[in-house]
Amino acid sequence: MPSARDHAADLLLEWDKTRAFVREPLAQRRAALSDPRERGLLTELVYGPIRQLGTLDKILERFASRPLRALNAGVRTAVRLGLYQVLYLDRVPAHAAVDHAVGWARGRSGPKRAGFVNGVLRGTLRAVEGKATGEEQLRRDVPRPDGTCVRFKRDVFADPAKDEAANLAQRWSMPRWLVERWVQTFGTLPAIDLLRTGIQRPALGVRARDDAAALLARLAAAGADVRAGPVDGSLVVPSGEAHVLAEVEAGHAAIQDPTSQRVAPLCAAGPGARVLDLCAAPGGKTLHLADLMQSGSVVAADVDAAKVEALKDLAPRMGAVTLETHHLAPAGALPFESGTFDAVLVDAPCTNTGVLRRRVEARWRLTAKDIGALATIQRGLLEAALPLLVPGGRLVYSTCSLEPEENEVVTRAMAAAHPELAMQEAYRVVPGADHDGGFAVVFTVPTSA
Repeated sequence: MPSARDHAADLLLEWDKTRAFVREPLAQRRAALSDPRERGLLTELVYGPIRQLGTLDKILERFASRPLRALNAGVRTAVRLGLYQVLYLDRVPAHAAVDHAVGWARGRSGPKRAGFVNGVLRGTLRAVEGKATGEEQLRRDVPRPDGTCVRFKRDVFADPAKDEAANLAQRWSMPRWLVERWVQTFGTLPAIDLLRTGIQRPALGVRARDDAAALLARLAAAGADVRAGPVDGSLVVPSGEAHVLAEVEAGHAAIQDPTSQRVAPLCAAGPGARVLDLCAAPGGKTLHLADLMQSGSVVAADVDAAKVEALKDLAPRMGAVTLETHHLAPAGALPFESGTFDAVLVDAPCTNTGVLRRRVEARWRLTAKDIGALATIQRGLLEAALPLLVPGGRLVYSTCSLEPEENEVVTRAMAAAHPELAMQEAYRVVPGADHDGGFAVVFTVPTSA
């Protein structure tokens, strides 16, 4: 039977060829593994190398005799996966990582290419000094998610005195343009904090659907690593996913990051309310709205037909709250009557720069042009949603972006175009150990003309 490493290599090879999202194929591969430890290792070996791709490729560029882009895709995959395990995973022996990479490459690409993989990995490993101690060496130290560094015996990364952005981008595995942008927007030290968070393995955020204290006690008793989160009713679970899934199945919990948990309460929707969740997929906020309302109706809409179909699965979990789903056209007027909703939630499509450690492919798909394009879409969604509200209704705008153009600029433009609205910034947070980054604003419609 294929091992977790085999499955991971296959998925990474496919990703290297297509750059498609890996979440769904990863879920299918996980289902083929019966051991939860193997499932956890598979997730780590897929998400980790994609998250650290920029650093891995820079290191391999220094030690491979040929440019990475000129290599066979299977060779690229094997050397990346092998090097990731050696540099970032303490519990994996170096020889095991190398042996698997060579064996997998032999089966996919032939013995000659497998020999190349062996030579590159062993040559790179000979240049590793070990765990870094003393003062940080910015040209030799590879930062790791646990706060430690692995040090090379010679310089690997760009000279920060000559090109600070290149050094930061290479060491922290982030596109250079985004590093430059964050340094300019937030300053160097805050940008480095964002980069540090961006390589971390995110903990599992959990929302208690009933008694948070009781849920925490049950998870702890079952052996999960769990603690109270930064938002009321939230828990953070660094490990113990199987125990959480059991609670989700029983209806006591929902998987949702604490920052995301802050959004639905902003709608202030009580029993009997009618609420539109305009960009609803995958449905976490839809379910949260239902839990808060207890009765009434939630209309969950999205432009992705398959995701809208999946939203229907929420209905049995929503109690007395009625769920309506709508597949929206990508453009044009919204198919809802004016003045029929007590609240509209616009959890807008965005660059995801507040959740890059979690959505591992996003940093490699994103371009600077996307920010302006998304801001235009976001502003359009707000304008389309506003007429749907009743007098006194609430329009909640949220993103998981850190970019001002998608947050403050969009909402200031909306406020300037509609001076009759009352606007209140609900939160603007950067990602931290126990939560993702995000932004939210509440607009309130006057109760009378």
